[in-house]
Amino acid sequence: MSAKKVPGYRDATREIDEILRRIDDADEIDVDALADDVERAAKLLEICGDKLKAAEVRVREVSQRLEAEEDDEDK
Repeated sequence: MSAKKVPGYRDATREIDEILRRIDDADEIDVDALADDVERAAKLLEICGDKLKAAEVRVREVSQRLEAEEDDEDK
C-alpha cells in the first residue's frame, strides 16, 4: 500500500476548493461521497494549518535573526 504524498499548501487549498465546488454543484447528495469529501477536506485543512504555523515560526526566526544582526551593527 503506497502512502499519499502530503500536498503543499497551494495544492491543498486547490483541492479544498474542488471539494467545495463539487458539493455546491451536486444535484443530489451521495452521503458516502459527502462523508469522504468532508473527511478529506478536514485533513487538508489540518495540513494547511500545520504549514501556516511552520511558516510563521520560520518568519519569526528570520526576523529575530535580522534584528539581532542589526543590533550587532549598531554597537
